[in-house]
Amino acid sequence: MTGITIREVEIAEPARYGPAAVKALRLAVGASQRVFAEMPGVFRDLAAQWEYGIRQPAPLARRLMDKVKDDPSGVMSSLVTRRQIAG
Repeated sequence: MTGITIREVEIAEPARYGPAAVKALRLAVGASQRVFAEMPGVFRDLAAQWEYGIRQPAPLARRLMDKVKDDPSGVMSSLVTRRQIAG
């Protein structure tokens, strides 16, 4: 008989984000509600509801917020494409 390997993996629960924390994070990255909503791929109205405490962000959105909180400029630079329009 061969040896048996048992591995245990634990994935931490993402942080909770109340209305003030959502708004503070959005302001920390310098994003409008529309741009902030595009980061996790939700409608602007839903992101606004997070800020007003009407709804709570889903776990997947909170995981992205954790990443943004850890490295705001790095996440923004990886997600945002800036174009300069000649005038």
